[in-house]
Amino acid sequence: MKLKGSVSGIFKAATLTFPLAVAALPTQAASPSTIWVGTETRAFLTPEQMTAFAAAPEAQATAGEPAHVVVTLRVRDMKKLEALGRAVNERGNAQYRHFLTPKAFLADFAPSEAQVQKVVAHLRKSGFVNIRVAKNRLLISADGTAGTVKTAFNTPLVHFRKGNRTVFANAAPAEVPEELGDTVLSVLGLQNVTRAHTLAVRGPRTEARPHATGTETGHYPLEFGSIYGAGNLPTASQTTVGVITIGGASQATQDLNQFTDANGLAQVNVAAVPTGDPNGNYSDDQEGQGEWDLDSQDIVGAAGGAVNQLIFYEADMNASGNTGLTQAFNQAVTDNAAKVINVSLGWCETDAQADGTVAAEDQIFAAAVAQGQTFSVSSGDEGVYECNNRGYPDGRSYSISWPASSPNVIAVGGTTLFTSNGNWARETVWNEGLDGYGKLWASTGGISVVEPRPSWQNTLTVNPKPSGRAVPDISFDAAQSSGALVYNYGQIQQIGGTSLSSPIFVGLWARLQTAHSNSLGFPASSIYSAVKATPSLVHDVTSGNNGYSGYGYKAAAGWDYPTGWGSFVMSKLASYVNSHPFAQ
Repeated sequence: MKLKGSVSGIFKAATLTFPLAVAALPTQAASPSTIWVGTETRAFLTPEQMTAFAAAPEAQATAGEPAHVVVTLRVRDMKKLEALGRAVNERGNAQYRHFLTPKAFLADFAPSEAQVQKVVAHLRKSGFVNIRVAKNRLLISADGTAGTVKTAFNTPLVHFRKGNRTVFANAAPAEVPEELGDTVLSVLGLQNVTRAHTLAVRGPRTEARPHATGTETGHYPLEFGSIYGAGNLPTASQTTVGVITIGGASQATQDLNQFTDANGLAQVNVAAVPTGDPNGNYSDDQEGQGEWDLDSQDIVGAAGGAVNQLIFYEADMNASGNTGLTQAFNQAVTDNAAKVINVSLGWCETDAQADGTVAAEDQIFAAAVAQGQTFSVSSGDEGVYECNNRGYPDGRSYSISWPASSPNVIAVGGTTLFTSNGNWARETVWNEGLDGYGKLWASTGGISVVEPRPSWQNTLTVNPKPSGRAVPDISFDAAQSSGALVYNYGQIQQIGGTSLSSPIFVGLWARLQTAHSNSLGFPASSIYSAVKATPSLVHDVTSGNNGYSGYGYKAAAGWDYPTGWGSFVMSKLASYVNSHPFAQ
């Protein structure tokens, strides 16, 4: 989470800087008897960047330098898994509502024990230790060195400078011996150049700003249910919700207890699940603390003041690159306890593709869909410039955030909310313009260059027609000026960003799940067909844009890139779900 106007100068640097300008570094020479095959982990550095590297030994990581990897194994039949995800959500299908179970996943889709043991043997032979296999056999984590990485995956790790940091990345694609080519999908943890960031905007508590068509003011979490028309729905008392965090959640739990006490609510049944290395760092991250407070308190608030259980899935703060988050996502799916999971985090989707994360996590999210789980992901706070140094405008060079761009999640964009006497009045695209450092703060939306367009977006008539996955699907309040008033270290703070919009949706969706005995499945396809047929299900956002200086996308009638379909009118959606095959 970043304070408004306090973005570090590190993100201003438009290019990476390198030690010396000479030829590319050589890769590890393969044994004459080894035939290497590629994985989905590419060389994280472009050929242009490689020409600027030094062949001097100091440019390469020393052989004994510690390294941590997470090897992703292929599901046995990804197309079959995705087809099952569609079938269990399709009324009339023989598999309708026969959601996949973790046990059935192991039997029908997980890599075999024999495949796992071959990979483990390769890691051990290469010098890796502390080898751990995930319960669903999709991930294998291991500790080693830069030398063992070269031995196991035929790629060197190199050091260079980015802004004021020394970082490392793999200078060649990660490869495995041919006999493992059908088993290993990608190798994660080979770069720390870019990491996922929280998507919350914290600022001073604002005074109410009256406008001719509504007031712009902060809101307590319990207000969002009534503002979005969920007052007649039951609370989410029968639905378990997950929250993905980086680091621990002990302070978030204390702040959540203060929130429930202050509002006369029963304390929430909270569980915290470390998801990576048992000896990892699961302490509270003070910088990110406001994020987990925002997530938990607004989920419970939008849920009407109660959930069955709130599970914090804690990623190891010391995990290499973004491997901790991949393990956290996988744990939430393997446990299959949370019906809906909030993710208020994101990073550049092309970086996520390059290091193998997209391939790895798409399998995890596809399994969640087949199990009837819904991941809700904040679309981003950088407008159309997620990959452009985190929101620094770059003309027509547009980009979006991962994992919001996965077709197996619900991507939630942001609006500025106006109310009248506590009721919804209108919403516009959330766009606060540039801060004092020149960074744009706005609802991220656009077209994926990584993920294909899902079938349920084929009928979109927006211009330009998306060639890939279009983001977001829906939107809720995200402006700091109309944001949530939450407890953070015991004090009320006003926080916005799409890190607010996603938890609002999670809480509201959890109420619908409770109303339907948790039988609703992944709702993406249903959202598109239902809103197209019945536009009154949403507040259509038709004003504003998510760019700067004439660039970006404009809101318009119907689906648009800044806000998707807009925000749900929950009373109307609840009535619709009662009488139509919506995610059921």
